[in-house]
Amino acid sequence: MKLRTLFAIFAHFALFASAACPARAQALDIARAERVYADHCSVCHGADRGGYIGPALNRDETKRTPAQIAGIILSGAPPTLMPQHPSWRGTITAKERDLLVELITTQPKTHPSWSLEDIRKSLQVLVADESKLPAGPTYRIERADDLMAVMSRGRHAAGKSAKVIFYDGRTHRQVGEVPTTYAPHLMDFDPTDPRWAYVRDDVGWVHKIDLYSMRTVRRVRAGLNGTSLAVSRDGRYVAAGSYVPHTMVIMDASTLEPLHLIELAGVDPDGRMVEADAGMITATPYANWFVVALEQAGQVWIVDLDRRGMPLTKIADVGRHLHDAFLSPDGRHLVVSSYDDHVNAVVDLAEARIVRKIPSGCKPHLGSGAVFESNGRLLGIGTNIGEANCKSYEATVFDMKTFEVVKRIAVDGPTESPAAHPNAPYVIVDIVGSGPNANKIQFVDKDSLEVVRTIEVEGTMGYSHFPEYTARGDFFYVSSRNRGDRSLGAPGGHLVIFDSRTLRRVRSIALDVPAGVFSHARARTVVIGLQPARQ
Repeated sequence: MKLRTLFAIFAHFALFASAACPARAQALDIARAERVYADHCSVCHGADRGGYIGPALNRDETKRTPAQIAGIILSGAPPTLMPQHPSWRGTITAKERDLLVELITTQPKTHPSWSLEDIRKSLQVLVADESKLPAGPTYRIERADDLMAVMSRGRHAAGKSAKVIFYDGRTHRQVGEVPTTYAPHLMDFDPTDPRWAYVRDDVGWVHKIDLYSMRTVRRVRAGLNGTSLAVSRDGRYVAAGSYVPHTMVIMDASTLEPLHLIELAGVDPDGRMVEADAGMITATPYANWFVVALEQAGQVWIVDLDRRGMPLTKIADVGRHLHDAFLSPDGRHLVVSSYDDHVNAVVDLAEARIVRKIPSGCKPHLGSGAVFESNGRLLGIGTNIGEANCKSYEATVFDMKTFEVVKRIAVDGPTESPAAHPNAPYVIVDIVGSGPNANKIQFVDKDSLEVVRTIEVEGTMGYSHFPEYTARGDFFYVSSRNRGDRSLGAPGGHLVIFDSRTLRRVRSIALDVPAGVFSHARARTVVIGLQPARQ
Protein backbone atom coordinates (compact mmCIF):
# COMPACT_ATOMS: atom_id res chain seq x y z
CA MET A 1 0.00 0.00 0.00
CA LYS A 2 1.40 3.41 -0.97
CA LEU A 3 0.93 7.10 -0.23
CA ARG A 4 2.71 8.39 -3.34
CA THR A 5 -0.25 8.59 -5.72
CA LEU A 6 -2.72 9.76 -3.11
CA PHE A 7 -0.58 12.70 -1.99
CA ALA A 8 0.30 13.59 -5.57
CA ILE A 9 -3.43 14.02 -6.16
CA PHE A 10 -3.65 16.19 -3.04
CA ALA A 11 -0.78 18.30 -4.34
CA HIS A 12 -2.51 18.77 -7.67
CA PHE A 13 -5.43 20.46 -5.95
CA ALA A 14 -3.36 22.45 -3.47
CA LEU A 15 -3.90 26.16 -2.82
CA PHE A 16 -0.73 28.20 -2.82
CA ALA A 17 0.03 31.46 -1.03
CA SER A 18 2.13 34.25 -2.53
CA ALA A 19 5.13 35.98 -1.01
CA ALA A 20 7.68 38.53 -2.04
CA CYS A 21 10.38 37.09 -4.28
CA PRO A 22 13.52 36.40 -2.24
CA ALA A 23 16.64 38.32 -3.07
CA ARG A 24 18.74 36.37 -5.55
CA ALA A 25 22.15 35.32 -4.33
CA GLN A 26 25.03 36.47 -6.48
CA ALA A 27 26.27 32.91 -6.77
CA LEU A 28 24.23 29.96 -5.61
CA ASP A 29 26.01 27.78 -3.08
CA ILE A 30 24.74 24.58 -4.68
CA ALA A 31 26.38 22.27 -2.17
CA ARG A 32 24.75 24.04 0.78
CA ALA A 33 21.41 24.31 -1.00
CA GLU A 34 21.44 20.59 -1.76
CA ARG A 35 22.19 19.83 1.90
CA VAL A 36 19.23 21.92 3.03
CA TYR A 37 17.06 20.20 0.43
CA ALA A 38 18.26 16.76 1.53
CA ASP A 39 17.54 17.55 5.19
CA HIS A 40 14.08 19.06 4.75
CA CYS A 41 12.59 18.30 1.33
CA SER A 42 13.89 15.06 -0.17
CA VAL A 43 11.75 12.87 2.07
CA CYS A 44 8.63 14.04 0.19
CA HIS A 45 9.92 15.47 -3.10
CA GLY A 46 12.57 12.88 -3.98
CA ALA A 47 16.31 12.68 -3.50
CA ASP A 48 16.73 13.60 -7.17
CA ARG A 49 14.22 16.50 -6.96
CA GLY A 50 12.16 14.55 -9.49
CA GLY A 51 9.06 14.15 -7.31
CA TYR A 52 7.98 11.41 -4.93
CA ILE A 53 5.05 11.87 -2.51
CA GLY A 54 5.17 15.56 -3.37
CA PRO A 55 5.68 17.13 -6.83
CA ALA A 56 9.00 17.52 -8.67
CA LEU A 57 11.17 20.48 -7.61
CA ASN A 58 13.54 21.32 -10.45
CA ARG A 59 13.85 24.00 -13.10
CA ASP A 60 12.47 21.81 -15.91
CA GLU A 61 9.33 20.58 -14.20
CA THR A 62 8.47 23.29 -11.67
CA LYS A 63 6.12 25.82 -13.29
CA ARG A 64 5.74 28.22 -10.38
CA THR A 65 7.57 31.49 -9.92
CA PRO A 66 10.19 32.11 -7.21
CA ALA A 67 7.63 34.21 -5.33
CA GLN A 68 5.07 31.43 -5.41
CA ILE A 69 7.61 28.85 -4.23
CA ALA A 70 8.71 31.10 -1.36
CA GLY A 71 5.06 31.52 -0.45
CA ILE A 72 4.52 27.77 -0.35
CA ILE A 73 7.51 27.33 1.96
CA LEU A 74 6.13 30.05 4.23
CA SER A 75 2.45 29.16 4.16
CA GLY A 76 2.36 25.48 3.35
CA ALA A 77 0.10 23.97 0.73
CA PRO A 78 -3.19 22.96 2.28
CA PRO A 79 -4.64 20.38 1.98
CA THR A 80 -1.35 18.59 1.22
CA LEU A 81 1.22 17.33 3.72
CA MET A 82 3.38 20.43 3.15
CA PRO A 83 3.80 22.02 6.60
CA GLN A 84 3.09 25.70 7.07
CA HIS A 85 4.95 28.61 8.66
CA PRO A 86 5.47 29.14 11.59
CA SER A 87 5.90 25.39 12.06
CA TRP A 88 9.29 25.78 10.33
CA ARG A 89 10.59 28.13 13.06
CA GLY A 90 13.79 26.76 14.49
CA THR A 91 13.99 24.33 11.57
CA ILE A 92 14.68 26.43 8.48
CA THR A 93 16.03 29.99 8.25
CA ALA A 94 15.11 32.74 5.77
CA LYS A 95 18.50 32.29 4.11
CA GLU A 96 17.91 28.58 3.71
CA ARG A 97 14.47 29.26 2.29
CA ASP A 98 16.02 31.55 -0.32
CA LEU A 99 18.63 28.91 -1.16
CA LEU A 100 15.86 26.39 -1.74
CA VAL A 101 13.93 28.75 -3.99
CA GLU A 102 16.97 29.38 -6.17
CA LEU A 103 17.91 25.71 -6.26
CA ILE A 104 14.41 24.72 -7.38
CA THR A 105 14.12 27.39 -10.06
CA THR A 106 17.63 27.23 -11.56
CA GLN A 107 18.93 23.67 -11.19
CA PRO A 108 17.95 20.51 -13.10
CA LYS A 109 16.90 17.18 -11.67
CA THR A 110 19.86 15.16 -10.40
CA HIS A 111 20.66 11.49 -10.99
CA PRO A 112 22.16 10.14 -7.76
CA SER A 113 23.43 6.59 -7.59
CA TRP A 114 23.32 4.13 -4.69
CA SER A 115 25.36 1.01 -5.23
CA LEU A 116 25.51 -2.32 -3.43
CA GLU A 117 28.63 -1.04 -1.68
CA ASP A 118 26.81 2.16 -0.63
CA ILE A 119 24.07 0.01 0.85
CA ARG A 120 26.60 -2.16 2.65
CA LYS A 121 28.43 0.86 4.11
CA SER A 122 25.17 2.37 5.38
CA LEU A 123 24.39 -0.64 7.60
CA GLN A 124 24.07 0.31 11.27
CA VAL A 125 24.08 -2.28 14.04
CA LEU A 126 22.19 -0.83 17.00
CA VAL A 127 21.99 -4.00 19.10
CA ALA A 128 25.23 -5.96 18.88
CA ASP A 129 24.04 -9.09 20.67
CA GLU A 130 20.46 -9.99 19.81
CA SER A 131 20.63 -13.06 22.06
CA LYS A 132 20.31 -10.69 25.03
CA LEU A 133 16.97 -9.35 23.84
CA PRO A 134 13.95 -10.37 25.95
CA ALA A 135 12.46 -13.80 25.29
CA GLY A 136 8.94 -12.39 25.06
CA PRO A 137 7.07 -9.08 24.95
CA THR A 138 8.03 -6.62 27.69
CA TYR A 139 4.48 -5.26 27.69
CA ARG A 140 1.14 -6.89 28.43
CA ILE A 141 -0.54 -8.41 25.37
CA GLU A 142 -2.46 -11.66 24.95
CA ARG A 143 -0.94 -12.62 21.60
CA ALA A 144 1.36 -11.11 18.99
CA ASP A 145 -1.30 -11.04 16.29
CA ASP A 146 -3.21 -8.43 18.30
CA LEU A 147 -0.48 -5.85 17.56
CA MET A 148 -1.56 -2.99 15.33
CA ALA A 149 1.15 -0.73 13.91
CA VAL A 150 0.42 2.84 12.78
CA MET A 151 2.82 4.86 10.66
CA SER A 152 3.03 8.37 12.16
CA ARG A 153 4.72 10.58 9.58
CA GLY A 154 5.28 13.58 11.84
CA ARG A 155 4.88 17.28 11.19
CA HIS A 156 7.82 17.63 8.81
CA ALA A 157 8.04 13.96 7.77
CA ALA A 158 11.17 13.85 9.93
CA GLY A 159 12.31 14.27 13.50
CA LYS A 160 11.05 12.87 16.80
CA SER A 161 7.42 12.69 15.67
CA ALA A 162 8.29 10.34 12.78
CA LYS A 163 7.74 6.92 14.30
CA VAL A 164 5.79 3.69 14.32
CA ILE A 165 3.27 3.46 17.14
CA PHE A 166 2.00 0.08 18.34
CA TYR A 167 -1.36 -0.71 19.92
CA ASP A 168 -3.03 -3.75 21.40
CA GLY A 169 -5.88 -4.31 18.93
CA ARG A 170 -7.99 -5.91 21.65
CA THR A 171 -7.76 -3.14 24.27
CA HIS A 172 -6.52 -0.25 22.05
CA ARG A 173 -3.85 0.53 24.61
CA GLN A 174 -0.54 1.83 23.25
CA VAL A 175 2.16 -0.74 23.99
CA GLY A 176 5.16 0.88 22.38
CA GLU A 177 6.66 3.15 19.77
CA VAL A 178 9.78 3.02 17.63
CA PRO A 179 11.32 6.22 16.19
CA THR A 180 12.38 6.09 12.54
CA THR A 181 13.89 9.61 12.11
CA TYR A 182 12.11 9.97 8.76
CA ALA A 183 8.47 9.32 7.89
CA PRO A 184 7.72 5.58 8.03
CA HIS A 185 5.80 4.31 5.04
CA LEU A 186 5.40 0.54 4.95
CA MET A 187 5.74 -2.42 7.30
CA ASP A 188 6.07 -6.16 6.80
CA PHE A 189 6.41 -8.93 9.34
CA ASP A 190 8.54 -12.06 9.54
CA PRO A 191 6.10 -14.94 8.87
CA THR A 192 8.32 -17.43 10.73
CA ASP A 193 9.13 -15.53 13.95
CA PRO A 194 6.61 -13.20 15.65
CA ARG A 195 9.28 -10.98 17.17
CA TRP A 196 10.59 -9.39 13.95
CA ALA A 197 9.14 -6.62 11.81
CA TYR A 198 10.63 -4.49 9.06
CA VAL A 199 9.80 -0.87 8.28
CA ARG A 200 10.61 1.18 5.18
CA ASP A 201 10.83 4.95 5.58
CA ASP A 202 10.55 7.60 2.89
CA VAL A 203 14.27 8.25 2.50
CA GLY A 204 14.96 4.57 1.86
CA TRP A 205 16.04 3.15 5.21
CA VAL A 206 14.94 -0.36 6.15
CA HIS A 207 14.57 -0.81 9.92
CA LYS A 208 14.65 -4.24 11.57
CA ILE A 209 12.48 -3.99 14.67
CA ASP A 210 12.31 -6.31 17.67
CA LEU A 211 8.62 -6.27 18.58
CA TYR A 212 9.29 -7.76 22.01
CA SER A 213 11.45 -4.88 23.24
CA MET A 214 10.15 -2.27 20.74
CA ARG A 215 13.66 -1.45 19.55
CA THR A 216 15.32 -1.05 16.19
CA VAL A 217 18.19 -3.53 16.20
CA ARG A 218 19.61 -2.77 12.73
CA ARG A 219 18.95 -0.46 9.83
CA VAL A 220 20.31 -0.04 6.34
CA ARG A 221 19.68 2.48 3.59
CA ALA A 222 18.43 0.35 0.70
CA GLY A 223 17.93 3.33 -1.61
CA LEU A 224 17.44 7.10 -1.51
CA ASN A 225 13.63 7.08 -1.82
CA GLY A 226 11.18 4.24 -2.20
CA THR A 227 8.32 2.44 -0.52
CA SER A 228 8.13 -1.22 -1.51
CA LEU A 229 9.17 -3.88 0.99
CA ALA A 230 8.61 -7.62 1.46
CA VAL A 231 9.83 -10.49 3.63
CA SER A 232 10.23 -13.90 1.99
CA ARG A 233 7.86 -16.60 3.17
CA ASP A 234 10.73 -18.58 4.70
CA GLY A 235 11.81 -15.48 6.64
CA ARG A 236 15.34 -15.55 5.21
CA TYR A 237 15.28 -12.52 2.93
CA VAL A 238 14.01 -8.95 2.82
CA ALA A 239 13.53 -7.11 -0.48
CA ALA A 240 13.24 -3.34 -0.90
CA GLY A 241 12.54 -1.44 -4.10
CA SER A 242 13.58 2.17 -4.74
CA TYR A 243 12.43 5.06 -6.89
CA VAL A 244 15.82 6.76 -6.52
CA PRO A 245 17.70 5.05 -7.99
CA HIS A 246 15.60 2.51 -9.92
CA THR A 247 16.74 -0.63 -8.10
CA MET A 248 15.64 -3.52 -5.94
CA VAL A 249 17.93 -4.96 -3.30
CA ILE A 250 17.62 -8.35 -1.63
CA MET A 251 19.07 -8.56 1.87
CA ASP A 252 19.70 -11.15 4.52
CA ALA A 253 16.71 -10.76 6.85
CA SER A 254 18.77 -11.51 9.93
CA THR A 255 21.68 -9.13 9.35
CA LEU A 256 20.33 -6.75 6.65
CA GLU A 257 23.51 -7.39 4.70
CA PRO A 258 22.78 -6.67 1.02
CA LEU A 259 23.11 -9.76 -1.15
CA HIS A 260 21.82 -8.92 -4.60
CA LEU A 261 21.09 -5.64 -6.41
CA ILE A 262 18.74 -5.64 -9.41
CA GLU A 263 18.48 -2.74 -11.87
CA LEU A 264 14.83 -2.07 -12.71
CA ALA A 265 14.48 -1.24 -16.40
CA GLY A 266 12.71 -2.78 -19.37
CA VAL A 267 10.82 -2.25 -22.59
CA ASP A 268 7.37 -0.81 -21.89
CA PRO A 269 4.18 -1.76 -23.76
CA ASP A 270 4.88 1.05 -26.26
CA GLY A 271 8.31 -0.32 -27.15
CA ARG A 272 10.44 2.16 -25.21
CA MET A 273 13.29 1.15 -22.92
CA VAL A 274 12.63 2.88 -19.59
CA GLU A 275 13.84 2.84 -16.02
CA ALA A 276 11.14 1.84 -13.58
CA ASP A 277 10.05 2.21 -9.98
CA ALA A 278 9.21 -0.84 -7.91
CA GLY A 279 5.46 -0.37 -7.79
CA MET A 280 5.15 -3.22 -5.33
CA ILE A 281 7.09 -6.22 -4.08
CA THR A 282 5.45 -9.27 -2.56
CA ALA A 283 6.46 -12.76 -1.47
CA THR A 284 4.36 -15.74 -2.47
CA PRO A 285 3.93 -19.09 -0.71
CA TYR A 286 3.45 -20.78 -4.08
CA ALA A 287 7.24 -20.90 -4.34
CA ASN A 288 10.13 -19.17 -2.64
CA TRP A 289 9.87 -16.15 -4.88
CA PHE A 290 9.75 -12.39 -4.70
CA VAL A 291 7.45 -10.79 -7.25
CA VAL A 292 8.01 -7.16 -8.29
CA ALA A 293 5.94 -4.89 -10.51
CA LEU A 294 7.94 -2.41 -12.61
CA GLU A 295 5.70 0.65 -12.76
CA GLN A 296 6.83 2.49 -15.90
CA ALA A 297 8.06 -0.60 -17.77
CA GLY A 298 4.75 -2.41 -17.34
CA GLN A 299 6.44 -5.69 -16.47
CA VAL A 300 6.20 -8.21 -13.63
CA TRP A 301 9.41 -9.99 -12.59
CA ILE A 302 9.71 -13.17 -10.55
CA VAL A 303 12.89 -13.60 -8.50
CA ASP A 304 13.68 -17.23 -7.64
CA LEU A 305 15.31 -17.19 -4.21
CA ASP A 306 16.23 -20.87 -4.19
CA ARG A 307 18.25 -20.93 -7.39
CA ARG A 308 21.85 -19.84 -7.63
CA GLY A 309 22.19 -16.20 -8.64
CA MET A 310 18.49 -15.55 -7.94
CA PRO A 311 17.50 -15.59 -11.64
CA LEU A 312 14.64 -13.51 -13.04
CA THR A 313 11.58 -14.51 -15.02
CA LYS A 314 10.18 -11.47 -16.84
CA ILE A 315 6.56 -11.05 -17.92
CA ALA A 316 6.16 -8.13 -20.36
CA ASP A 317 3.20 -6.03 -21.55
CA VAL A 318 1.29 -6.44 -18.30
CA GLY A 319 0.05 -2.84 -18.44
CA ARG A 320 0.88 0.84 -18.46
CA HIS A 321 1.94 2.18 -15.07
CA LEU A 322 1.67 -0.76 -12.71
CA HIS A 323 1.11 -0.16 -9.03
CA ASP A 324 -0.33 -2.10 -6.08
CA ALA A 325 -1.14 -5.80 -6.23
CA PHE A 326 -2.31 -8.78 -4.20
CA LEU A 327 -2.16 -12.57 -4.45
CA SER A 328 -4.77 -15.30 -4.76
CA PRO A 329 -5.08 -17.43 -1.60
CA ASP A 330 -2.76 -20.11 -2.96
CA GLY A 331 -0.23 -17.50 -4.05
CA ARG A 332 -0.27 -18.61 -7.69
CA HIS A 333 -2.05 -15.62 -9.24
CA LEU A 334 -1.09 -11.97 -8.91
CA VAL A 335 -3.71 -9.26 -9.43
CA VAL A 336 -1.93 -5.98 -10.25
CA SER A 337 -3.41 -2.59 -11.03
CA SER A 338 -2.57 -0.90 -14.33
CA TYR A 339 -3.34 2.80 -13.94
CA ASP A 340 -3.25 4.02 -17.51
CA ASP A 341 -5.09 1.03 -19.01
CA HIS A 342 -7.85 1.16 -16.37
CA VAL A 343 -7.61 -2.58 -15.69
CA ASN A 344 -6.43 -5.01 -13.07
CA ALA A 345 -4.19 -7.53 -14.79
CA VAL A 346 -4.14 -11.13 -13.56
CA VAL A 347 -0.80 -12.92 -13.89
CA ASP A 348 -0.39 -16.69 -13.52
CA LEU A 349 2.99 -16.79 -11.77
CA ALA A 350 3.41 -20.54 -12.26
CA GLU A 351 3.09 -20.21 -16.04
CA ALA A 352 4.52 -16.68 -16.22
CA ARG A 353 1.70 -15.37 -18.37
CA ILE A 354 -1.21 -12.93 -18.28
CA VAL A 355 -4.55 -14.74 -17.98
CA ARG A 356 -7.05 -11.87 -17.81
CA LYS A 357 -7.41 -8.10 -17.66
CA ILE A 358 -10.29 -6.97 -15.48
CA PRO A 359 -11.90 -3.58 -16.33
CA SER A 360 -11.87 -1.58 -13.13
CA GLY A 361 -12.93 2.04 -13.55
CA CYS A 362 -10.50 4.89 -14.03
CA LYS A 363 -7.02 4.41 -12.56
CA PRO A 364 -7.56 1.25 -10.49
CA HIS A 365 -5.85 1.01 -7.12
CA LEU A 366 -5.77 -2.19 -5.11
CA GLY A 367 -3.98 -1.20 -1.92
CA SER A 368 -3.36 -4.54 -0.20
CA GLY A 369 -6.44 -5.92 -1.92
CA ALA A 370 -9.29 -7.69 -0.17
CA VAL A 371 -10.76 -11.16 -0.68
CA PHE A 372 -13.92 -12.48 0.96
CA GLU A 373 -16.48 -15.25 0.78
CA SER A 374 -19.95 -14.37 -0.49
CA ASN A 375 -22.79 -16.83 -1.05
CA GLY A 376 -20.43 -19.72 -1.61
CA ARG A 377 -18.05 -17.81 -3.89
CA LEU A 378 -14.61 -16.44 -3.27
CA LEU A 379 -14.53 -12.84 -4.45
CA GLY A 380 -11.88 -10.17 -4.80
CA ILE A 381 -12.44 -6.45 -4.69
CA GLY A 382 -10.48 -3.61 -6.22
CA THR A 383 -10.92 0.13 -5.96
CA ASN A 384 -9.99 2.99 -8.26
CA ILE A 385 -8.24 6.16 -7.25
CA GLY A 386 -9.62 8.08 -10.24
CA GLU A 387 -8.38 11.04 -12.21
CA ALA A 388 -9.49 14.58 -13.03
CA ASN A 389 -12.42 13.64 -15.28
CA CYS A 390 -13.28 10.26 -13.79
CA LYS A 391 -16.93 9.34 -14.31
CA SER A 392 -16.76 5.90 -12.73
CA TYR A 393 -15.68 5.81 -9.11
CA GLU A 394 -16.35 2.23 -8.19
CA ALA A 395 -15.43 -0.88 -6.28
CA THR A 396 -15.03 -3.70 -8.77
CA VAL A 397 -15.93 -7.17 -7.50
CA PHE A 398 -14.57 -10.19 -9.38
CA ASP A 399 -14.57 -13.96 -9.02
CA MET A 400 -11.22 -15.22 -7.72
CA LYS A 401 -11.43 -18.44 -9.76
CA THR A 402 -12.51 -17.12 -13.16
CA PHE A 403 -11.50 -13.46 -12.58
CA GLU A 404 -14.72 -12.39 -14.29
CA VAL A 405 -16.43 -9.22 -13.07
CA VAL A 406 -19.30 -9.99 -10.71
CA LYS A 407 -20.41 -6.44 -9.95
CA ARG A 408 -19.32 -2.84 -10.27
CA ILE A 409 -20.39 -0.92 -7.16
CA ALA A 410 -20.66 2.86 -7.36
CA VAL A 411 -18.94 4.69 -4.50
CA ASP A 412 -18.75 8.33 -3.44
CA GLY A 413 -15.31 9.21 -4.77
CA PRO A 414 -11.76 8.01 -5.46
CA THR A 415 -10.86 4.99 -3.37
CA GLU A 416 -7.58 3.43 -2.33
CA SER A 417 -7.42 0.70 0.31
CA PRO A 418 -10.24 -1.85 0.69
CA ALA A 419 -10.30 -3.97 3.85
CA ALA A 420 -12.02 -7.26 4.75
CA HIS A 421 -12.03 -9.85 7.54
CA PRO A 422 -13.78 -13.24 7.77
CA ASN A 423 -15.41 -12.29 11.09
CA ALA A 424 -16.71 -8.91 9.92
CA PRO A 425 -19.83 -8.40 7.79
CA TYR A 426 -18.48 -5.56 5.64
CA VAL A 427 -15.81 -4.78 3.10
CA ILE A 428 -14.57 -1.27 3.92
CA VAL A 429 -13.83 1.25 1.17
CA ASP A 430 -12.06 4.52 2.00
CA ILE A 431 -12.90 7.66 0.04
CA VAL A 432 -9.74 9.66 -0.61
CA GLY A 433 -8.53 12.66 -2.63
CA SER A 434 -9.48 16.26 -1.87
CA GLY A 435 -13.21 16.35 -2.59
CA PRO A 436 -16.10 16.86 -0.17
CA ASN A 437 -16.34 13.15 0.61
CA ALA A 438 -12.68 12.67 1.57
CA ASN A 439 -13.57 12.21 5.24
CA LYS A 440 -15.94 9.31 4.53
CA ILE A 441 -15.63 5.57 4.50
CA GLN A 442 -18.22 3.26 2.99
CA PHE A 443 -19.29 -0.29 3.81
CA VAL A 444 -20.17 -2.98 1.28
CA ASP A 445 -22.30 -5.84 2.56
CA LYS A 446 -20.61 -9.15 1.69
CA ASP A 447 -23.85 -10.88 0.70
CA SER A 448 -25.78 -8.20 -1.19
CA LEU A 449 -22.64 -6.50 -2.61
CA GLU A 450 -24.30 -3.14 -1.97
CA VAL A 451 -23.06 -0.07 -0.13
CA VAL A 452 -25.18 -0.23 3.00
CA ARG A 453 -23.60 2.45 5.18
CA THR A 454 -21.49 5.58 4.85
CA ILE A 455 -19.92 7.32 7.84
CA GLU A 456 -17.83 10.43 8.40
CA VAL A 457 -14.75 9.85 10.48
CA GLU A 458 -13.36 13.09 11.95
CA GLY A 459 -15.51 15.92 10.66
CA THR A 460 -15.68 17.77 7.36
CA MET A 461 -12.09 18.96 7.19
CA GLY A 462 -10.17 15.70 7.20
CA TYR A 463 -9.06 12.69 5.22
CA SER A 464 -9.87 9.19 6.43
CA HIS A 465 -8.01 6.31 4.86
CA PHE A 466 -6.06 3.04 5.27
CA PRO A 467 -8.70 1.04 7.19
CA GLU A 468 -7.37 -2.15 8.77
CA TYR A 469 -9.24 -4.78 10.76
CA THR A 470 -7.75 -6.08 13.98
CA ALA A 471 -6.68 -9.73 14.03
CA ARG A 472 -9.92 -10.90 15.65
CA GLY A 473 -12.08 -8.77 13.35
CA ASP A 474 -13.88 -7.07 16.25
CA PHE A 475 -12.61 -3.59 15.39
CA PHE A 476 -11.04 -1.64 12.58
CA TYR A 477 -8.57 1.25 12.70
CA VAL A 478 -8.65 4.26 10.37
CA SER A 479 -6.05 7.00 9.90
CA SER A 480 -7.71 10.40 9.84
CA ARG A 481 -5.55 13.30 8.73
CA ASN A 482 -6.83 16.79 9.47
CA ARG A 483 -6.50 19.86 7.26
CA GLY A 484 -6.35 22.28 10.16
CA ASP A 485 -3.44 24.58 11.05
CA ARG A 486 -0.89 22.50 12.94
CA SER A 487 1.45 25.44 13.59
CA LEU A 488 -0.14 26.17 16.97
CA GLY A 489 0.48 22.69 18.28
CA ALA A 490 -2.80 21.05 17.28
CA PRO A 491 -2.44 17.40 16.24
CA GLY A 492 -2.15 16.65 12.56
CA GLY A 493 -4.69 13.88 12.75
CA HIS A 494 -6.25 11.05 14.71
CA LEU A 495 -6.30 7.30 14.80
CA VAL A 496 -9.98 6.43 14.95
CA ILE A 497 -11.18 3.02 16.11
CA PHE A 498 -14.60 1.54 15.29
CA ASP A 499 -16.57 -1.52 16.29
CA SER A 500 -16.70 -3.64 13.12
CA ARG A 501 -20.32 -4.75 13.56
CA THR A 502 -22.12 -1.73 15.00
CA LEU A 503 -19.78 0.78 13.27
CA ARG A 504 -19.82 2.74 16.51
CA ARG A 505 -16.73 4.85 17.17
CA VAL A 506 -14.87 3.32 20.09
CA ARG A 507 -11.94 5.65 20.49
CA SER A 508 -10.11 8.56 18.85
CA ILE A 509 -6.38 9.04 19.52
CA ALA A 510 -4.53 12.21 18.50
CA LEU A 511 -1.55 11.44 16.23
CA ASP A 512 0.67 13.65 14.11
CA VAL A 513 -0.11 12.80 10.48
CA PRO A 514 -1.05 9.12 10.75
CA ALA A 515 -0.78 7.02 7.60
CA GLY A 516 -0.65 3.26 6.94
CA VAL A 517 -2.06 0.83 9.49
CA PHE A 518 -0.74 -2.75 9.63
CA SER A 519 -2.06 -5.69 11.62
CA HIS A 520 0.45 -8.29 12.78
CA ALA A 521 -1.96 -10.90 11.36
CA ARG A 522 -0.45 -10.03 7.98
CA ALA A 523 2.55 -12.13 9.03
CA ARG A 524 0.62 -15.35 8.45
CA THR A 525 -1.81 -14.44 5.69
CA VAL A 526 -1.43 -14.32 1.94
CA VAL A 527 -4.57 -12.36 1.20
CA ILE A 528 -5.97 -9.68 3.46
CA GLY A 529 -9.48 -10.73 4.47
CA LEU A 530 -8.88 -14.48 4.70
CA GLN A 531 -6.71 -14.71 7.79
CA PRO A 532 -7.71 -17.58 10.11
CA ALA A 533 -9.89 -16.52 12.99
CA ARG A 534 -7.89 -17.42 16.10
CA GLN A 535 -9.57 -16.79 19.42
